[in-house]
Amino acid sequence: MGLFFWKNNRKIDNFAQAVADDLFSYVQPDVAHQHVLGRGDVSRKKKAKIDQKFTDIRLQIKRFSETNSLGVYGKARLMKQFNDRLEELGYDVEIVNKITENFLISNA
Repeated sequence: MGLFFWKNNRKIDNFAQAVADDLFSYVQPDVAHQHVLGRGDVSRKKKAKIDQKFTDIRLQIKRFSETNSLGVYGKARLMKQFNDRLEELGYDVEIVNKITENFLISNA
C-alpha cells in the first residue's frame, strides 16, 4: 500500500456505486426486503436467482478489494459507499445492514 492511499478514493467510490446500481437493477428494494427477512411470496426460482446475484456482487467486491490491494481503510470506505448508495436507492437501513453483514462474514 502506498503512502497516499486516499488517491484511490474516487475509484473505490465509483466501483461501490456501480455495484450498488447493478444490484438495484436486478433486485428491487421491496423484493430484497422480502428475501432477506424471509417474508413474502418469492418463488424458489426467483429466490435462487436473487441468491446468485448477491453471490456475484460479493465476488465482485472481493475481487476488487484484492486486485486493488485495499487495506482496512479502503475496504471500510468501499462498504460505506456501497451502503450509502443502497440507502439512496430506497433500500431499508435494516436490509442494507443485513446485506453488508452477510458480505463481511463471507469475505472474512
